[in-house]
Amino acid sequence: MSDCRGSPHERLHQEGNGISVLAFNGRIVAKAQMHPNKPARMDEARLRAYLKLIEQVLTCASGEEFKILESNRELVDAEFLQVMAQVAEQLTAEGKQNRAEVLLGLRSELLDILGISETPTSANLSCQDYLELLIEVLLATDNSDSNPKVVYPLLAANLDKLDDNFIDILQTWASAKFSEAEAEYIAKLIWEFSNLIQQCPLGNQANNMEIAIAGYKQVLTVFTRESKRESWAAIQTNLGQVYRNRIRGDRALNLELAITQYQRALSVYTKSDFPIYWAMTQTNLGDAYRNRIDDHRAENLEKAIARYLLALSVYTESNFPYYWAEIQTNLAEAYSERMLGGRAYNLELTIDAYQLALEVYTQEDFPIERAQTQTNLGNAYSDRICGDRAENLEFAIEEYQLALEVYTKEDFPIEWAQTQTKLGIAYRNRILGDRAKNLELAIEAFQQASCVRTKQDLPMAWAITQNNSQNNPDLPIVTESVVISKRI
Repeated sequence: MSDCRGSPHERLHQEGNGISVLAFNGRIVAKAQMHPNKPARMDEARLRAYLKLIEQVLTCASGEEFKILESNRELVDAEFLQVMAQVAEQLTAEGKQNRAEVLLGLRSELLDILGISETPTSANLSCQDYLELLIEVLLATDNSDSNPKVVYPLLAANLDKLDDNFIDILQTWASAKFSEAEAEYIAKLIWEFSNLIQQCPLGNQANNMEIAIAGYKQVLTVFTRESKRESWAAIQTNLGQVYRNRIRGDRALNLELAITQYQRALSVYTKSDFPIYWAMTQTNLGDAYRNRIDDHRAENLEKAIARYLLALSVYTESNFPYYWAEIQTNLAEAYSERMLGGRAYNLELTIDAYQLALEVYTQEDFPIERAQTQTNLGNAYSDRICGDRAENLEFAIEEYQLALEVYTKEDFPIEWAQTQTKLGIAYRNRILGDRAKNLELAIEAFQQASCVRTKQDLPMAWAITQNNSQNNPDLPIVTESVVISKRI
C-alpha cells in the first residue's frame, strides 16, 4: 500500500484579514446537521482563547507565528489543533481558501513539531489494519445506534488511519459486500457511519469529508432512486451538505456539486409529499446559491432569496419559530448584498427581515442571536437611505446599545469592542443632540474598543483601522475592526 498522500505546506505567510470569534463560536464542537439545531459549545473561555490565538497567528507579521505560539504554549494542544482544522474548514466554506490553506499549513508544521501523525506510511500500517478499523467502527455504529459518544472515541484512537487509504479499503470492501444478501443492511451502516464522520470534530477535517463522500457514493449504488427513493433523496442532501463545506478541490466546483445534489433531492422531496424535507432542502439550496461563485452574482442572490421565501411557506413562525427566524436572518443578509431592485428598497427589506427575526430571538431564550441581530440591524439603520437620516442614526445607536447588554467586555470582548466601534461611528455621525457631547460619546466608545483591540493582541485590526478618525479631524485616531467579519 502506498504512503498516505498529501503535499507539504509552504511556510506560513501573512494574511490580510483575521477571523470572527462569534462567527465560529459554537461551530467548533458540533458540526451543522442536515438542518442545524442550536449547536453545543465546548468550554467557552478556552474556545475563545483558541480563536484569539488563531486570529493572532493569521494577522501577525511573517516569521512571528511561532514566537506567538511559544508565548502561548499552554494553549497549543491536541484540542487546539482540532479547532485550527475546523476554523480552516469554515474559512473554506466561506470562500476564503487562501487563509484556510495558511492555517492548515501552520497546523501541519505543529503536527510535525509535536510528533503527532495523521498520515502514516505503509511501513507502519497494512491493508489489514485499515480493514480491521473499518469493521470495528461499523460494528460500533451498529451496536450503539450511531451514538457519537461511542464511535468518536474509537475514531480518536485511530486518527492515523483516517486517510485516503481508508477510503480505498472502504470502497473495495463495500463493493464486495454489496453483492451479498445483506447489501441493504451494510449500506445502512455505511450511511450512518458517513453521517458520523462528516460531523466528527476530530482529526483531519478534509480527510473526514472525503471519507463521508466515498461512503455516501457507495450507499447510492444500493439505495437507488428506483428502489429506495426516500433514502436516495436523503443521501443526496447529505452529499450536498458535505460538498458545500468541502475543503479539498475547487471551491466553485464543490458549490456546483452541492447545488446539483440538492436539486436531485427535490425531485423526490416535493412540498406535497415531504413538506419539511422540501423546506429544509430549499433553505440549503438558498445558502448554496448565496455563496455560489460561478454564474452572475446578482442572479445567484435572486435565486437564494427565492429559495428562502419558498422555505418560509412551510417553516412558519408558529410551527418552527427558530428555523423561521434563521431564514429571516438569511434573507436579511441576502437583501443586504442584493444587486437588483435598488439599494434603498433592499435596505428596507433587510431591516424588515431582521426585525421579524427579533420576534423569536428574545433576550431570555436566544440572547446571543438577539445581540447579533441587533448589531446587524444597527448596521442597516446606519446605511439606511429611506427616512430621516437623523432618526435612522438614533435607531442605530439604540440597537448597538441593546446589543451591548449581551456583548459584555467580560464574556464577549471582541464582539463588545466591535459594537463599541460601531456605536462610536454612529455618535460621530449623529445629527441630533449637542455636537460636542456626541463627539465625547464617540471618543469614549472608541477608547473602550481600543482597550480590547490593542496593537499587541490584534495587530492587523489595530494597524489597518488606525485611520478611522480621518473622516473627522475632531476625533483622535482610533480603530475600526476588520478582524471581525461584516456580520458580527
